[in-house]
Amino acid sequence: MDILYPRRCPVCHDILKLSEGPVHSACQAKLKYVQEPVCYRCGKPVLTGDDEYCSDCMARRHYYESGHAVWVYDALMQKSIAMYKYHGAKEYADFYAQQMAAMYGSWIKSLNPDVLIPVPVHWKKKCQRGYNQAELLAKRLGMQLHFPVDTKYLVRGQWTKPQKTLTPAQRYENLKNVFYIKKYKKRKLLTQNTIKKLRSLKTFKTRKTKYPVVLLIDDIYTTGSTIDACASVLKAAGTERVYYLSLCIGSDAGG
Repeated sequence: MDILYPRRCPVCHDILKLSEGPVHSACQAKLKYVQEPVCYRCGKPVLTGDDEYCSDCMARRHYYESGHAVWVYDALMQKSIAMYKYHGAKEYADFYAQQMAAMYGSWIKSLNPDVLIPVPVHWKKKCQRGYNQAELLAKRLGMQLHFPVDTKYLVRGQWTKPQKTLTPAQRYENLKNVFYIKKYKKRKLLTQNTIKKLRSLKTFKTRKTKYPVVLLIDDIYTTGSTIDACASVLKAAGTERVYYLSLCIGSDAGG
């Protein structure tokens, strides 16, 4: 299969030799891995060790507990993820998941999540691409670390504008009422707009879930609007703690 359909390096996109691993060693050395100091909440690199939180996390409340990312979202990773998401380079998921496990496997095991849940895409977008890039990551990571993956529990019910084309404020508005838990769709009780009201309801307080602790998997974290939208829905359904792990994250512009 490698001879007929040769593997390509996820960084330079050139063909890999049969004796090589999932990436050229020289290319991997060029990648900018996330290193301390980072934000205590979202894991975004901050300017100094005196900054406990990035500017985004200081400015707004998040619905998830904390999270991490493997790489800084620079020009190299932009090209790599673009090939992975839009040009059918699904084999890159092997290297991505391997690096996720290498960097954060111990952290994930310490969380002991009940399930890994990929951030869902709308079914039309999945048909266009042929796959959900976050789903591939979650499945490979789950296999490596022996955690279950549920790709049907959390659903994206609306087609939305691409987040990358919007301002931070527009990103939050773009994701209102987008996600839902499949079995609760008709009840319409699972949006971040209504989570405060839900906390006062007896049905919310007594609702039980099969997933008390969830680890969300995604490819890119920018403002956290997508992770927040998913986390608020999961918590409204009874999940107690939500964490996230992504491939890439931006740097803190505000210091």
